[in-house]
Amino acid sequence: MKKDVAILCQYFYPEPISSATLPTELAIGLRERGLSVGVLSGNPGSKRAVSYDKEINGVTIKRVTYATFNDKKKVGRILNFFTLFVAMLSKTNYLRGFKTIIVYSNPPILPLIPYYLNKFFGNKFIFVSFDVYPDNALKMDLIKKGGVIHRLMNFINKRVYRKAHKVILLGSEMKDYVVENGLAQTTKNLEVIPNWYSNEASVVNQEIINEEYIKIYEENTFVVLYSGNMGLFQDMNTILEGLLTYKNNSEILFIFCGHGTKMQEVKNYIEQHNINNAKVYGFLTGSEYADVLKISDLCIVSLEQGVEGMGVPSKTYGYLAAGKPIIAIMSSKTDIAIDVLTYECGESILQGDVQGLTNAIEQYKEDTVLKQKHSINAKKLYTTKYTKEMNIEKYYELIIEKLPNSIRV
Repeated sequence: MKKDVAILCQYFYPEPISSATLPTELAIGLRERGLSVGVLSGNPGSKRAVSYDKEINGVTIKRVTYATFNDKKKVGRILNFFTLFVAMLSKTNYLRGFKTIIVYSNPPILPLIPYYLNKFFGNKFIFVSFDVYPDNALKMDLIKKGGVIHRLMNFINKRVYRKAHKVILLGSEMKDYVVENGLAQTTKNLEVIPNWYSNEASVVNQEIINEEYIKIYEENTFVVLYSGNMGLFQDMNTILEGLLTYKNNSEILFIFCGHGTKMQEVKNYIEQHNINNAKVYGFLTGSEYADVLKISDLCIVSLEQGVEGMGVPSKTYGYLAAGKPIIAIMSSKTDIAIDVLTYECGESILQGDVQGLTNAIEQYKEDTVLKQKHSINAKKLYTTKYTKEMNIEKYYELIIEKLPNSIRV
């Protein structure tokens, strides 16, 4: 007898990154709701013994080995994706044993596997689109229009978006984008389910654990945080120009933490302009990231102009879970910008509006009553729309109610 759900992804537990944590928590959440769940993923990059992780919380895990060349180089990234695809393709007999397959968009070639399993063996599949590829890569000139990769991805998208029983998109603007740009021919199989913050319990109280962050909290009256990806799709220039306005202001500290291609640019900018009221950390997880959230008074999330609809910055959910006011630097038509204004928990400004950014920072810095009100509202927005349990439940209901023929109810 076939099992209920297989999750197909590159990264899974124990990797600390969000693209591993989210599938892990979804798998466990579906298992806790009574479904039989298996996972096919790549080997973890950590030195832990893989055999130790054949099962977690009732979820069975099967892993494959693939190349791990330098993914910052195009050739290395392509080789990694291709070898992962081939390794997972060799496990089709395992995947055939599941009624429904959930597959993620990273790497973008992976959804071809459940597409062909559906075509030849009738397995239903759900495609979770973390971003819209290759449109985002074309926008940033990472691939050539009409080139081999572009044509290959068009081939994949044409089939996956049309044949997936459900396509999960992270925001309404993503749903609009895939329809308006012809990736999806109908809205019937499109569902909007946002991501979530994976460590809600860590920000319930205000106790700060790490000594370094305790010191920062004690020595600074106002802390502005930018966390997460500092990549090609994030508008860092507006933030850095705003930072320059507050250069060496002893009353305010800017913290940057995360990773991405622009991280070095951020470090260089701070060094070249001799800015001493800014700190840059790497990718923080667990209690360290929770501490950074706790000591922050205001948080910033951003997207480059024109990439809205191609992805949604997931660090927003951690800000909201911690009850922090947000400055959203992006189109006013995005879910995040609409939410922070509707729930009165932040400000929305457009890319390049440095004056708007500094005005918002000054407003929260000077008006403690407003900051407290918006902090309460941020937490309210999180509990209303973005909790882990709420959105895992949406996946569960979608599986058992909208794909009833594929799942044991």
